[in-house]
Amino acid sequence: MLCQFKFRNFKSYRDETILDMEAANIEEFSDSLLPPPGNNFDHILPIAVIFGPNAGGKSNAINALAYLISRVVSPIYRSTGEGNPFGMILKSYSPFMFDDYSRTCPTEFEITFRTDHAQYDYHLSILNNTIEKESLSYIKTPCTRRRSVLLFDRNVDIIDLGTAIKKANKEKISPIIPYLSFLAINYNFPEINEAVKWFQNCFIENFAIADSDHRFSETMNDPEAKPIFLSLLESMDIPISDYTVKENSKSGDEKEYSIVTTHTVNGKHYNLDLMHESEGTIKIVSALPGIVYSIACGGLAIFDEFDAKLHPHLLRFLIDIYSDPRINKKHAQLVFTCHDISIMKNDLLRRDEIWFAATNKDSASELWSLYDIQDENGNHVKNTAAYDRQYLAGRYGADPYLKRIIAWGDPNVD
Repeated sequence: MLCQFKFRNFKSYRDETILDMEAANIEEFSDSLLPPPGNNFDHILPIAVIFGPNAGGKSNAINALAYLISRVVSPIYRSTGEGNPFGMILKSYSPFMFDDYSRTCPTEFEITFRTDHAQYDYHLSILNNTIEKESLSYIKTPCTRRRSVLLFDRNVDIIDLGTAIKKANKEKISPIIPYLSFLAINYNFPEINEAVKWFQNCFIENFAIADSDHRFSETMNDPEAKPIFLSLLESMDIPISDYTVKENSKSGDEKEYSIVTTHTVNGKHYNLDLMHESEGTIKIVSALPGIVYSIACGGLAIFDEFDAKLHPHLLRFLIDIYSDPRINKKHAQLVFTCHDISIMKNDLLRRDEIWFAATNKDSASELWSLYDIQDENGNHVKNTAAYDRQYLAGRYGADPYLKRIIAWGDPNVD
């Protein structure tokens, strides 16, 4: 489970920014929260939705998270020849470019997550693609005392090792590969394996992988998973009665896959290449492996503009999957950006699950939750408020500009 993600100096974000998945002390939808490993740990949110105007920083916030995950797992997959499963694309990054100081500073990431046996804290600092600092520590769970144990601490090319991995090599490590990845590739330390497994259980949205990624296709064609996919499609009223995964010939060792759907009309079966389906259907079919995979293993699914080309009722259906503890038994999580304010409702999301991203006067993006917003007396937004209407009125800071667009040209409107 993702507990907290901090980052600094990444693309449009200059200052330290926190996406906090630890639940606030509020009552709404408490039954949807993911359980803590002890009384001195917080419950965890299953969902975080980021709203905001175009160019406000929504995508950059989840791209920062996706970049860190990909930075860890990409060397591992390259070493095993597994290709690029589940959207682990190491996209480029840059520091904040709108001041002279930030350009020369490192980009920093810190992530806290829980596995079955521990809560881990991982830090990575990068400058010009070279790793400046890196560390990993953990707290065994369940526990009554939060005692942190260091696994390793890296400062450029100097590495200090904890007792659990004291026999690992720490000389002549590549300056561009995380030491966490190096350890996973070359050793079999239980604590390292568990930490890396969490990163590997993440799914990053990449809708282009539907006809090229072997892991995507294998998941779609898994005999145990296929009935789940078909059941979900039926529940969402998508008229696909069956599908097949085809391996297409391609030069060299590379393999290419395509999906052919089956529609049953008046008792007859008709086949259709997935690429000829509607864009909404293509998006759903492309997203299902990540959704099913994350629910099955308790992983993290990350989607950018998840609502695009999806009916609002369908979007609510997918949110309900993660919010329902009867379905989400392995404590999976969903983080996505969205423009569709029809889901910004107090009957669907908690206040700490609703996030906003927007730029400030320095053109730097900022990120905050609905629960973070307080009036001059320190009162939070009430859970009975009409979140969507107040958002459109610009009361939450991430003004989507709709009022000004609607009133454009009216001389009586400021």
